[in-house]
Amino acid sequence: MTVGTKNYYVESFKHTLMTNSIANESTSLQTIFKYYEEEISNTLNLNEQEKELYKRNLQKAFEQTKDEVFGKIEEE
Repeated sequence: MTVGTKNYYVESFKHTLMTNSIANESTSLQTIFKYYEEEISNTLNLNEQEKELYKRNLQKAFEQTKDEVFGKIEEE
């Protein structure tokens, strides 16, 4: 799985959720989102265009994971 792709971040969010079920302390999806957002911003080997792409993929993965876990309100 390639770092920076939507699938990479979806799997990371899901891994966190699964780990939360057995860990003493849980980590929120928002906390993981902020962690990756900062990591992307602080990465020196990515140009600004790549960073924006990674951030878009991160946002899409965050939304997808929330929709899968908590449900999505369908518009009529």
